[in-house]
Amino acid sequence: MKNIVIFGGAFDPIHNGHVNMAINASKALNAEVFFVPARVSVWKEGSGASAKERIKMIELAIKESGYSDVLHVSDIEANSKKEKNYSIDTVKFFKEKYPNDNLYFLLGTDHVNLFDKWKDAELMASLANIVYFSRPGYINDQNMIEHYNMQEIVGELNDISSTDIREMRSFEIADSVLYYILDHKLYFASKVRSYIGEKRYNHSASVAKLAYEIAKSNHIKDTKDYLIAGLIHDIGKEVEKDKQISMMKSLYPEFKDFPFVIYHQFIGEYLVKKDFGIENQDILNAVKYHTTGRANMSTLEKCIYASDKIEPTRGFDSQDLINKMKVNIDKGFIAVLTANQEYFKVKKIPYDNSLTKECFDYYLK
Repeated sequence: MKNIVIFGGAFDPIHNGHVNMAINASKALNAEVFFVPARVSVWKEGSGASAKERIKMIELAIKESGYSDVLHVSDIEANSKKEKNYSIDTVKFFKEKYPNDNLYFLLGTDHVNLFDKWKDAELMASLANIVYFSRPGYINDQNMIEHYNMQEIVGELNDISSTDIREMRSFEIADSVLYYILDHKLYFASKVRSYIGEKRYNHSASVAKLAYEIAKSNHIKDTKDYLIAGLIHDIGKEVEKDKQISMMKSLYPEFKDFPFVIYHQFIGEYLVKKDFGIENQDILNAVKYHTTGRANMSTLEKCIYASDKIEPTRGFDSQDLINKMKVNIDKGFIAVLTANQEYFKVKKIPYDNSLTKECFDYYLK
């Protein structure tokens, strides 16, 4: 006889908080845990992931967690043809499949006080032990707990929101899930893709991944800033030419005489502030100077400048420069900058704008 925990939810997307809850439940109850994603996400804003995509992300998160022996995913609700799925039906399914095992149903803390409103709550509590995690500052109804013989699971809870992940405010998810989101243009990635074409998006996603990996390799704390800046750095690239010229005259008159090919870095800064609500000045500067560079750049600015030049889809062997960036951003940046200056000379490309001149003079003395 074994113990089985049913853990239902939208998982749109699954995040580290979900995984930690499942691991804690597994340890506390000596149980196997089944994530049961709903067929339709409760999120109704239009660009959530499909059931198939959410299942794949759960599988990736489980694999990366190192607990594949006790964590599983069930598609019982995802593949249901019913107009509406009820938890009692899921519990009955597991009871039929595992008639001789102990079933547990894991509730979110905010559902404890409302459990009596669930369909067939009494029957459900008779078929499966109801378990829950306590959340600091949340008062549970003791009468509800006693009536349904609910069991508390003690363990560390992470205050993580799937909404924050969808809206690019948090990346508390497995790296494999994060890359899946980028590769399949889900959530925030879908919004970025709406500004640029497929080829430009693929370049941006590659810059984002590389900058993120460089930041992790350099033990930088705010790695999400590197991924965000990399993903949105070219957001202004495909704005119509006439509109870019007009915007430069009104918004960045001090740079309006720069070559047109450089305009997009300034337009990008404007767009990420206006349309994405980003106020982090370091991210804004990384976008604003990613093409030209400038004197006295921040670590994030250096990383995005370099990642833009050496990301793997650029079509040349940049692995040596990538390795140098991963060992030390400051030294790697100098190597990238030196290579970029040499490229300009070989190709006879002028770099007569003041920002690039200042960058080369400042760092390549």
